[in-house]
Amino acid sequence: MEVITRNLETNDWTTLVFIIALVLLALMKLYKPQLLLGYTIALFSQGFIENRAEKNPSVFSTFHVLIFIFSCIIFTLTLQFVAEDILKLQPQNYFILLAGLTGFTLVKFILIRLLAHVLNIEEQTRYFIFTQSGYLYNISIWLFPVLILFKYGYSNIVFLLFFISLFLIFRGFLILRNNKKLIFNNFFYFILYFCTLELAPLLIIYKTTTT
Repeated sequence: MEVITRNLETNDWTTLVFIIALVLLALMKLYKPQLLLGYTIALFSQGFIENRAEKNPSVFSTFHVLIFIFSCIIFTLTLQFVAEDILKLQPQNYFILLAGLTGFTLVKFILIRLLAHVLNIEEQTRYFIFTQSGYLYNISIWLFPVLILFKYGYSNIVFLLFFISLFLIFRGFLILRNNKKLIFNNFFYFILYFCTLELAPLLIIYKTTTT
């Protein structure tokens, strides 16, 4: 009798990641339900971001640490799914991607805050920074059910790429709309903003405040 080899693909690691993300959402829901709701509808409520910028809460608060971890998990999982389909990346690379994305985000955040402090433009950059982070948190929350549906239901990479593009375009539009005066007055620096992964906006504000 010929032995038939069965290739079984396991999704245990993916399920574990989804469970961790769900637990983080539950903790945020228990700890600050109104704040979680605010970030969930941030794309549709400009007033929420403005209110958070005015209050200027600590980024090291329990809620912000939880939503930061949640966002890193979701965005890394999104990259993993796209890379698996297009680049045939192996599942075990997820945790390497997670460490890299988390480290990069932290370094970028520290650099932005450091530059704002050195250039003495912390007040001017506060709303812009909260706009960036707030919309990213919002996108991560909305991506969560999309990723679940993609993994366990409609596993079509076009489906996933459509929602990723939709969310990012909407975020870019809102950043443009909410900061249009600053951006249009310094359009060249706005292009650099995208080219340098959101570090260049500080140069825009610095140029504006010194002219």
